[in-house]
Amino acid sequence: MLQRFKMFMIAMVLCVSCAIAAEQLTTPQESLGGMRPGILSVDQLIGKLGKPAKADRDGLLGLYGGAAKSDVYGWFMVQNPNYTVPDLVAETAKGSKRVDLLMAIGYDGLKTERGVACFQNESAITAAYGKPDFAFAVPMNGFVLRELYYPRLGLSFDVAPTGPSPDENNVIAIYVTYPEFLQRAIEMRQSFIRQGIGKDVTVEYAGGRST
Repeated sequence: MLQRFKMFMIAMVLCVSCAIAAEQLTTPQESLGGMRPGILSVDQLIGKLGKPAKADRDGLLGLYGGAAKSDVYGWFMVQNPNYTVPDLVAETAKGSKRVDLLMAIGYDGLKTERGVACFQNESAITAAYGKPDFAFAVPMNGFVLRELYYPRLGLSFDVAPTGPSPDENNVIAIYVTYPEFLQRAIEMRQSFIRQGIGKDVTVEYAGGRST
């Protein structure tokens, strides 16, 4: 299931990458620790946080509606030699300095505009933002990952069980990017669902049950 999911993700990224070159983009209302894509550059982040770890691979920008080829910059906010995934990740289109996607990954030191951070319970998201416009669930290596989308704000969350209860989801990652990109990301997930990968669970956040 995971391999099929990755293959369809790659295919969808390639399909949409040609459509974004001259697109008019809306600066997201949301931010991470006051940092906001579209008006933020990699050089500004370096001036604030120091030299990043730059990955020699494409990141997640294409999977969140942006360019298929991206440059990835990461910062370890907590020094620990056992950490392999940066706490803060910024992505740009390949060769650009403009930050198009910001991610907090398993780090609670960066909050959204309404105070949500990693490791908080999923209920903190809905208390702050209400029900998501779209929610996608997909099996990933023995657990179910859920993506909660608030595209008008330029905000998305990954939630998954991190404690002893398999039914209690906590925030494991936060994404901030352009509303236009997130709307495209939702369309990608809807395509995956039609192909039998993942499930639309939006109704569950409105008090219903997904089918």
